[in-house]
Amino acid sequence: MPDKTLDARLNLAPLELRVALLARAGLTRWETAAALGLKPGTVKSQLERVAAKLGHDWKDKGRIVWPELEEEVRQAVKALQAQGDSPSGSQGGSLEPTSGMEAGLKGNREIAVTSSRQKISLTSVRLALEGALAPAEAAILQLQGLPSRAGGAYLQKARATQWQLLLLGENRVLYTSAAARFWLKPALSALNDNKYIRFFHSDSEDEPYRPWWLPYTTSGRARGTRAAYYKIGDASGGEYARSFLDTWVTAELGEYVERLHARMRQRWHALSFIARSSGRPQPPAPPTGAELLAAAREALGL
Repeated sequence: MPDKTLDARLNLAPLELRVALLARAGLTRWETAAALGLKPGTVKSQLERVAAKLGHDWKDKGRIVWPELEEEVRQAVKALQAQGDSPSGSQGGSLEPTSGMEAGLKGNREIAVTSSRQKISLTSVRLALEGALAPAEAAILQLQGLPSRAGGAYLQKARATQWQLLLLGENRVLYTSAAARFWLKPALSALNDNKYIRFFHSDSEDEPYRPWWLPYTTSGRARGTRAAYYKIGDASGGEYARSFLDTWVTAELGEYVERLHARMRQRWHALSFIARSSGRPQPPAPPTGAELLAAAREALGL
């Protein structure tokens, strides 16, 4: 006997129906929450109720009859989905490696060990245990999984800066705080693409940079950005990276902030239109361009 056809309007409460329609159209949980003036947790619970009433595969069931979204709302949804991930072309909301190098983040470990972890010699282990290594060299070994008091103290000092080169002869590391890493995203991407730096470790000691407006910057999941360490090939590469970052901040940070702000405004306008069409209050407006620039400058210690 064929499955009985269900009319979503007769089986769902009004809020459940509206949440389900936006979810079917492709809005994320945060976007739906912003458009309807709800908390993401409320959206989640509404979707769970929809699944309980219509079945876990309710989005794909052909036997469910759904009302059509208003044409204007459909256009607003398309506008949200057509914007890509970020104004720099990188992953939205964070500069995370795509090769799985950070997959080793575990429990209480201070630094996430990557798949590129190097072998530590027995001599280095002995010198570290005896406290006979220079603090900077001990810091590199700590990043590779050999903790020491000297290495921990050196990394703690590095965390007090926005970005800093840890100079170890020919072995150099660039440290970026969580906030600095977010705002330097295009510059770090350029250095990485041109092989001046290579992602080394993320730092779980620092709180992720996750401002309240972050979801406005991406159509995907808005992940907070963590502090990170990048390997630098040699001394000349370290000096170039430092000069490049300084020049980028001076010449291009303002333009990047403008692009980011324009994207945030576009997404906010689309969500605001959906909110009005649903009889809901307008979502909070993202920061102004001046406020974003001030946040960037503060994050970079300017």
